[in-house]
Amino acid sequence: SVSLTSEQRAEMKVFEEALRKCFLKEGNDMLMWERHLITKGVSHMHYQLLPVAPRFIESAFENVIGAGKRNKLNFQKISDESEVKAMGNSPFIRIRFGNEQPSYLAKVDPHAEMKFLFPLVRRSIADAIGQPGRANWKRCLTDKQDETRLTDAVKAKFEKFEPQFDDDDDDDE
Repeated sequence: SVSLTSEQRAEMKVFEEALRKCFLKEGNDMLMWERHLITKGVSHMHYQLLPVAPRFIESAFENVIGAGKRNKLNFQKISDESEVKAMGNSPFIRIRFGNEQPSYLAKVDPHAEMKFLFPLVRRSIADAIGQPGRANWKRCLTDKQDETRLTDAVKAKFEKFEPQFDDDDDDDE
């Protein structure tokens, strides 16, 4: 998010809030994590939102903080987005576990072994919710028919929450 324009960040927040409401209707809280690094001179960001039953929030948070400490990541509570922006191009991981909860930010040593470090959040959450097989996204792949069915189900759930934007670039006028 550090390399996004203010308009892009605002649009992401609109979608994040819509997803939070969608997840809440299903009885879930929302876990958010973002990772940022520079690869081949380009800013590379992952921003992930996941619905999780409220009973798993505390253990997921504790798992991530514990795994962070074991990997020399010091997650600090932050008060607003300016602290994320202040990271500039430094690699970091940011987490927020639960609706309306504060974010926590950890600066990542740019010399750290990234391929092991950046899946840390996903592994920690998968363990906390009793789904360790979901830690590696490649193990979550399904066949085309199943993928289509799952995608259609998510679209149907999200449809009434999906933000509508005015098209300012409409050339028909």
